[in-house]
Parts: sequence; C-alpha cells; structure tokens
Amino acid sequence: MNRIMSIVILLGVTCLITQPVYAHIFRLSSNKTTFEPGDEIVINLEVKNTMDIEKTMVIYVSIEEEKGNYPPSAKLYSLKLSPGESRNITVYNTNVSEFMVNGEYVIYAQLIEDGFTLYEDEISFSITGLPEAMEIDILLSNDSDFSFLKDVFVLNERIYIGYNSSLDDINLNCEIAYPDNSSKTVTLPYSFNAEQVGLYSLNISANKENYRSFNKNFQFAVIASIPFYERKTAQPEFPLTYIILSVVIAIILLFSIAKIRQVIK
Repeated sequence: MNRIMSIVILLGVTCLITQPVYAHIFRLSSNKTTFEPGDEIVINLEVKNTMDIEKTMVIYVSIEEEKGNYPPSAKLYSLKLSPGESRNITVYNTNVSEFMVNGEYVIYAQLIEDGFTLYEDEISFSITGLPEAMEIDILLSNDSDFSFLKDVFVLNERIYIGYNSSLDDINLNCEIAYPDNSSKTVTLPYSFNAEQVGLYSLNISANKENYRSFNKNFQFAVIASIPFYERKTAQPEFPLTYIILSVVIAIILLFSIAKIRQVIK
C-alpha cells in the first residue's frame, strides 16, 4: 500500500514539475473588433517557447466567414524559437474592400506537433458597411406565368423572359444576343417568337443604391423541331403465348391419363 502511494505521489510531483515547461504562450489579437470599408485588418499571433530547448513550431491559421459567403483561406507557418524566445507574427492583414462581404469572421490558430494539436486559439471580428449582394433569378419559359422554366425551345415558339427578386426598384438591363450575332436591348419582362435556330445569350446587368452591381450571362437554345424517335411495330405476342400454354396443358393431360390407366390396371 505504501509503495502504491509513493508511486502516486511521485507521478503527481512529476506532472507539477513538467506542466509549466510545456505551457507555451499562444495567443491571437486584433487591432479592432468591427471594421468598415477602407479599414485595415491586422491579426497578430503571439508565440513563446517556454521550454529550455530550441523548438520548431508548426502553426496552422485559417479564416472563414460564419455563413460561408466569403471564400475561406488557410496558411501554414514554421517558426524556430530558442529557449524562452517569444515572437509576434502577423497572420492576417488586409484592407476591407468591395471584394469582401458583411458578416462575422473567425480566425483559428493551431500549434501542431507530430500531427497533434497542442494549443489553439481563435478570434472573431465583424465587417459592416459594405454593399449587399443582389439576389436576382432570371426566368425563361414558353408560358407567360413562368409555371414551367426551360432553356430549350422550338422554332417559332413564344419565349418569355422575366426575373424574380425580393428587391424593388432595381435598374435592370437585358441584352439579347441572337444566333446571327445581332443583338437587342430589352426591358424585362419581355417576350418574342423564336425565329432563329441556334444559341441565344442574355447579358443581364442590374444596380441599386447600397447594393453590389449584378452582372450575369445566361444562354438558351432554339431547335428546329422536337426530336422524333421511330418506334418499331410490336409483334403480337398473344398467339405464341396461347400455343405454349396449349402445349403445356396437353402434356399435363397426357401425363394425368397415363397415371389413371396405371391405377386402373
């Protein structure tokens, strides 16, 4: 019993002695918590080697927007620190521009050794004041109610072009490029008869105050006619079925008659 207690005490003392040695300082900091257009974002990472030997530290840093509206990114760092050495590194530095989006951003940092995460930290910040994105759905149909959307039409078919958006008072322009390389600027909703076979293009641009410009290209096709697939005339199968069934019944009857005769004998 005394031996077991001695081992437990020894392990406890060992843990107390060794724990501070591995307690590296690993901390993220930001120059602000909320940023607006034109502001500079600076995220620093403070790292300190508290061990009494030189260490090479592998650090993985990633950034993402919580709703996934901005492409995530990541970077790997490798630092060689002497015993007791500390260092501040800038892991993210950019200016808020129109290429970013409003939202909550999170930066994660991990200290990795031999494939395991020893320490990690995270910091968040928000971006506000940028123009919002416009959500516009372009509608194509042969029905003025757009009950059925399609992108392939038949020659001389009526084509209806419209759009759907939760925003009002959008300044929207639409240019139709025809298969013969001619073009026409129209106001949506718009309809026309498909008089040319080939590929059509819609160049859509829209703008609204306090929103990002919307620019997209859509394509649809007009074909000469609906493809017709010739069907082979089905051969009647009933006579053959009846013949086979009759043969089977005849065999069964002959077998039954033969069994009856054997019983009578």
